[in-house]
Amino acid sequence: MRRRRFAIGDPQAPFEQFRRILESHKLLSDQGRLADDVALISVGDHFDFSGGTPREVGDEGMKVLSWLAQHPPDQVAILAGNHDLSRVTELALQTDASFALARELARPVEDLRKKKDRSADEDAELERRRRAFHDRFPDLATAELVDRDYVTFTEEQRRLVQTLLVAGRLRLAHVESLNGRPLLLTHAGVTKRELELLFLEQETDAEKIARALNEALDAAVGKVRARWEKGDLAPLELEPLHVPGRGGREGGGLLYHRPVFPFRADEKALAPRTYDPLDLPKMAQACGHTGHKKSSKDLKGAITPQARGFLRGGLRTLAVNGDRIVYDAGIGTGGERVLHMVDAEMNYVSHDAYPLLELTSA
Repeated sequence: MRRRRFAIGDPQAPFEQFRRILESHKLLSDQGRLADDVALISVGDHFDFSGGTPREVGDEGMKVLSWLAQHPPDQVAILAGNHDLSRVTELALQTDASFALARELARPVEDLRKKKDRSADEDAELERRRRAFHDRFPDLATAELVDRDYVTFTEEQRRLVQTLLVAGRLRLAHVESLNGRPLLLTHAGVTKRELELLFLEQETDAEKIARALNEALDAAVGKVRARWEKGDLAPLELEPLHVPGRGGREGGGLLYHRPVFPFRADEKALAPRTYDPLDLPKMAQACGHTGHKKSSKDLKGAITPQARGFLRGGLRTLAVNGDRIVYDAGIGTGGERVLHMVDAEMNYVSHDAYPLLELTSA
């Protein structure tokens, strides 16, 4: 069937908001599923957003991800984001009970960290509390992430992520077409670093890159599949491609990094969280992960007046021609290196104002 094809940015929002967005774009059938002539690509991050209790927010993420997975693979492609894989990496060894304790220990650390004008004694106390937290939970990244980003975690979420990984429904990459050009879709974009790790240093073929990324994921899942099926707590290991956070260090790499210009970070870091736009390969990509509110600060050296003129949401394009870097609103077509950014901050904009990236029909 010839389908209308769309990519949707990070679905970190209540299921009703997600559903109303699809409905406003006239993509749903009368039965509440995607219409038969619609294909959808979710660019990852289906958990962890503000609003409601941690349990309520966690349940909403489960609803969105489960709804997507109820559609056949040729109609819905689901990409894994850092918040999705955190359930089987950073949080792989946690139970509901142990994570509740981690949250309990993280709260006083965060209360003290956020205090303004701390005294020397309070700085020492903060360091003591941090050490105590990481001594008790060495596999967790930071108290801040436990108290904020991953606060909605449950074992049920992890089981769903494991099931989708084993079934091959959660992927690292997907290929579509846009404006007559192959388009590589990942959660946070591919740079020279990832291509070097895949031994594809000069590769610009989207299909070959996507295949290598998904094969790396399949190999990692294959190593832990038997343990997961027995109910063991075992982490998925994708290092050094994707590096989970632990022991006071946040994660980095494939599903964490974001473009920054001017670029000042250490390119040789074990777990890079930023990258130079000049390190994008010569091809077209689309990613989520970072909304305009953050990108407008990260890319302030390349932002256009049009992009500077709005605060949240919107589809955006980072284009590189030679050494000229431009971050603009909308989906531009020019650039030897192009990254379309489709995280339109779903939890913060009206459902009827949330844009989708319309792809070439296939």
